[in-house]
Amino acid sequence: MTAEEKILLSNLEEKAAKCDNLNMITCSAFLDMHEKSLATAVKVPADVTRIFYGGFDGAERNMAVFMPEYTYVKSETDAVNYFAENPEDCPLRILKITKDKFSKPLGHRDYLGAVMGLGINRNVTGDILVNDGGCLMAVTEGMAEYIADNLDKAGRGTLKIEIMLPSQVEKSTKAQGTPVSFTVSSPRLDSIIKNCFGVSRTGASEAIEHGLVFVNDVECLKPDRRINEGDKIVMRHKGRLIINDLGGVSKKGRIIVKATQF
Repeated sequence: MTAEEKILLSNLEEKAAKCDNLNMITCSAFLDMHEKSLATAVKVPADVTRIFYGGFDGAERNMAVFMPEYTYVKSETDAVNYFAENPEDCPLRILKITKDKFSKPLGHRDYLGAVMGLGINRNVTGDILVNDGGCLMAVTEGMAEYIADNLDKAGRGTLKIEIMLPSQVEKSTKAQGTPVSFTVSSPRLDSIIKNCFGVSRTGASEAIEHGLVFVNDVECLKPDRRINEGDKIVMRHKGRLIINDLGGVSKKGRIIVKATQF
């Protein structure tokens, strides 16, 4: 474990303890998927619930949020409902960024680069969902107004920004998965990665061994990891997969995998 990773875990432990001792909601900055995987190992006091929250359905970048007992939050779904009912407690905001109609289309790098150009750390921003007219960007609550007031251009495009709550945009950003079905000789992680994401068996193994694959939000470095129904698999830069069924067998004796791909 690197020195930076140790500092991250120490900070998260302090956040959990503060939540417990002061009976208040605490949170980290945005974590990438590797950091989120590390965060799952942090021990949380009995009366505290840790959830990961990114503002969008299926977000890759999330805050670790520690919820005290009085919130009655026990799951991520509970947290989404709680923040919708108590917006003042929500630790993030969504910036609805609209680009002018005359400049060429902008991409993820354009919007992220513009924010970074303000001297802001990457951990202040979460996922960025690009659309034809602009993007939706998750940011920490404390930096939302600063970014909205100072971010006026990306590339050659002029921007207009509106600060919103996640509950105001969650319906339009609800991920719509695609049902997929394929067969595997065994429910190994590398076999499922190969057949779902269109990579070679070697490519799947290398991606896993290089920390690019996560099972149920935890980094998995074992290609032979057995996958079960209900598991969520994320391959960075490729997408995510929810395993729905592993019960069928083809005429050739292979396992039929039914899943939803995002």
